[in-house]
Amino acid sequence: MIVLGRHRRLVQDAWNEQAVRAVIEEIACDAIAQFDPDKFWPAHPSDDWVGDGNASFYYGAAGVIWALDYLRRIGAVDAAMDFRPVLPTLMERTVANLQGRPADYLKHGSLLVGDMGAGLLAMRLAPASDFADLVHARAMANMELPVRELMWGTPGSMVAAVHMADMTREPRWRALFEEQAARLLADLEETPQGPLWRQDLYGTHDCWLGPVHGFAGNVIPLLRGWDWLTPAQQAQVADLVPKALAANAWRSDVGTTWSMKSQRERPPAMCQHCHGAPGMVTTFADAPFASPELDDLLLDGGRFTWAAGPLTKGSNLCHGTGGNGYAFLKLHRRTNDPVWLDRARQFAMTAIVQYRGALLAVGRGRYSLWTGDVGLAIYLWDCITAEPRFPTIDVF
Repeated sequence: MIVLGRHRRLVQDAWNEQAVRAVIEEIACDAIAQFDPDKFWPAHPSDDWVGDGNASFYYGAAGVIWALDYLRRIGAVDAAMDFRPVLPTLMERTVANLQGRPADYLKHGSLLVGDMGAGLLAMRLAPASDFADLVHARAMANMELPVRELMWGTPGSMVAAVHMADMTREPRWRALFEEQAARLLADLEETPQGPLWRQDLYGTHDCWLGPVHGFAGNVIPLLRGWDWLTPAQQAQVADLVPKALAANAWRSDVGTTWSMKSQRERPPAMCQHCHGAPGMVTTFADAPFASPELDDLLLDGGRFTWAAGPLTKGSNLCHGTGGNGYAFLKLHRRTNDPVWLDRARQFAMTAIVQYRGALLAVGRGRYSLWTGDVGLAIYLWDCITAEPRFPTIDVF
């Protein structure tokens, strides 16, 4: 189940906090230096399907701007830039980027691709009631669509509600969350592979499993807004999570992983944040409940992620070495076992080598939060502090 060619060996460089801090600052300085107020940032060859000047939170400028501001806010970097003057252009471009999508996708706010994420960024940089109202309107529109996944649909707007409540203290965000949580839990289906959601995504209907498009991603907002759930809902989530994970687990001598979807025809091919053991561990290690079965699955997922090794795709969060490393950071926080922090830091040193190799090959950085260098910088900082806060999900 560990596919040759998708993974590489760890580098043997010892953990060096001073060197890691320098790389974080280097990434931030490079992104600021390459910013163009009209064109934003160029696409990376590995993201060539996106195109230059993308504005979205997942691929493009909104995510990079948020990351640079976040790194400055938490004291990780000295580099700083005032991005507030480009917010109007950013909001316009984010909507324009959606024009090639199916019509239904234009009717609602996508947290990671639509202007909901851009609105959250605007609330962070230049809080205003108009931006808050935009986020609320986009989130409410999600009630009408059966897109049950984090990137495009209701779970993303529930995450947005949690972050907006932190920023504004307005009661409307909890009310929105509670309404969408009730609908999301009511949409659960009992399947041969346990309780799952069926995603209506890109014209297909499947039970996806991972934290971007599937089961884990739908549970993320329920965990983030745990205190807003009723006791009955909390009990339901605590019951369904270990059942679904166990029913869909692929066990082997080197650990446990999960497929992209619930079908059992072939073993999983991917071991990365968006699909496979790392993302499942990163999601559910934050669960405010425990059981022997759940904890064994999480530890075994971490063991599989370690056995697979760093990803050849690069250093990024969504499908790179940094994203996989978050599984170790989360397990360290859940278990207090120092072996997981050591493994996270070993992945960090390998990711730095990958970042430098890509920089040398292309001649410039990769300017994206989820697939680029600034996401790596946040992971590196979390390896220093041993306090994992996965971007977009845990912190905004």
